[in-house]
Amino acid sequence: MKKGKVIIGIILVVIVALVAWRLFFPNLLAENAAPEDVSKGTVSMNEGGNILVAYFSLTGNRIYTTEVDAVTSASLNIQDGEVLGNAEILARAARETTGGDIFFIEVSEKYPESFDGTSERSSTEQSQDARPELAAHVENMEQYTTIILVSPTWWGALPQAVLTFLEEYDFSGKTIIPIATSQGSGLGTGPRQITAACPDAIVEDGLSANDVSDVTEFLQDMGLAQQ
Repeated sequence: MKKGKVIIGIILVVIVALVAWRLFFPNLLAENAAPEDVSKGTVSMNEGGNILVAYFSLTGNRIYTTEVDAVTSASLNIQDGEVLGNAEILARAARETTGGDIFFIEVSEKYPESFDGTSERSSTEQSQDARPELAAHVENMEQYTTIILVSPTWWGALPQAVLTFLEEYDFSGKTIIPIATSQGSGLGTGPRQITAACPDAIVEDGLSANDVSDVTEFLQDMGLAQQ
């Protein structure tokens, strides 16, 4: 009897270890990626659609000169040889679910490669309430009635570049749906910031997403899935 309990205990320990390994090191078997394999952002704009998925991701907004370690980084994933950030993965899922267009919020001045450099710059931007200049713009914002806004939560708030994006256009009467990639901070002050920047828009409660399935189910429940 005791031997059986020991075996069961060992099996349970192994299962827990495997789950933890998969949770914290999802790309443990993946090789490091070259800088040129890092996504430069996904953009696909068509005439006639009324849903826009706009997203901000540090990946594509950052300088990469050395091999990218997607093993120890919780925000990077290697898919088909391409390095993607969590926000881009969720944005692509939102686009696939809704059939909408997708736009990458890109800054003109890239963030530093080092974690400390990026952390310092993002903190300074927030403390100064800066509006980083954007490198690309939506030419036909008037055609969209629903904006799905995907971004990380930095220091409990939206990245300042997202505020630049929100203040650039007239969102009056449009519905804005925030989706955050941060599990620790959730949406933070994001919804309030969006409301302040776009007072005449309809700002939904939004979602703090764990993975692609969360986004898909959330948008389906909102009736935004393409038929």
